[in-house]
Amino acid sequence: MLKDRLIDYDPATGRVNGPPQQIFLEVTGRCNLACVHCPKDYGSPAAAFETDLPLATVRRLQPWLERTRFVNLNMVGEPLVAPHFDEIVRLSCSGSAEVSFNTNATLFTERRCALFVERGVHSIAVSFDGLDSHERVRGVKYEAVRERLLLLARARDRAGSERPHIAIAYTLMRSNTRELPRLLADLLPRVRVHAVHVQPLVVFYETLRGENAYDEPAVDEVLAACRDLCARHGAAFTLFRSQFAQDERHRDARELRQELGPFSEVYGCTDPFFELKIRSTGEVVACSYGLTSGANVHDRDLDEIWNSGWQRELRKRLYAKVYAGACTHCPYVHGGAENQLDPLRPGVHHSRAERFLGRPPPATPARALPRGAPRRSESSSFPSA
Repeated sequence: MLKDRLIDYDPATGRVNGPPQQIFLEVTGRCNLACVHCPKDYGSPAAAFETDLPLATVRRLQPWLERTRFVNLNMVGEPLVAPHFDEIVRLSCSGSAEVSFNTNATLFTERRCALFVERGVHSIAVSFDGLDSHERVRGVKYEAVRERLLLLARARDRAGSERPHIAIAYTLMRSNTRELPRLLADLLPRVRVHAVHVQPLVVFYETLRGENAYDEPAVDEVLAACRDLCARHGAAFTLFRSQFAQDERHRDARELRQELGPFSEVYGCTDPFFELKIRSTGEVVACSYGLTSGANVHDRDLDEIWNSGWQRELRKRLYAKVYAGACTHCPYVHGGAENQLDPLRPGVHHSRAERFLGRPPPATPARALPRGAPRRSESSSFPSA
């Protein structure tokens, strides 16, 4: 795997020589949607307390961003919501790192898409969750997001640029599995797509208990058809964080294994050896599943955090293939066949459960607008280009 080759690890000490190869910056913990499969329920009152990573912190991290190979501008949350996102893009792209981010695309404008092309953003992955299912899952229509994606494609084509590479990110659920081939058949002829990234749902809420994609009988047939469809359009198809036969780990040709996902035969999990994730609060996270010592970039230097005692002990354990605590059922390493419900959310459904299940939301008293306040429909919530 590419990640394995880039890691310079000393098993005796648990130290990694040199800086992390990848840095994730959660530029904001906020989001403008409330997707039912997200680990955070952005429709709940608690979402109002999510914060943004200060621009001053990003500037202080600039030397690290210039030394790393890959910068990803989000973890959880919609990065374009961040008040200084455009400036953060400029700062992140000032070095040689490949800068990428995932987005729901609803805040794309012509100006912003032109900026992403001009600054040389390496790749942008846009999330889709089906044709009919997209609105049930995310609260916006598939066609509206497709039009936003086309803004980016047109900006790239006008500049005659190969970048940003456009990727489609798809969360595989029982109810949307059969929609994936139709979605790709609609998108791939319209947009030059570099990659299609598919992963099975990880269940966080009771609302999705019956949505385990492993319970969909046609899933292997569907995924094989999607791989063939992507090949015809020159797009890489990668199924990761899974235990399906189409997953890159289970294919015969070892050279086809992608750098996506943390699974490694050498290191067990590459995350603590390869990358650091910095939340919008400044807290540093060691892996995709959220292991953290509580270290914060506002209190400690990143050099110290990267090879701290806690981090070195975690590496030693994983290098020995000892999975303990949360690591024992991490879906990012072991796949999601069992797809256990998160024990932190017993009995919790989701604030948008009615939308997903097709039920009318509970009636709430109408709230009068102030005199003279403008009125707009829910369907016109996207900014104009």
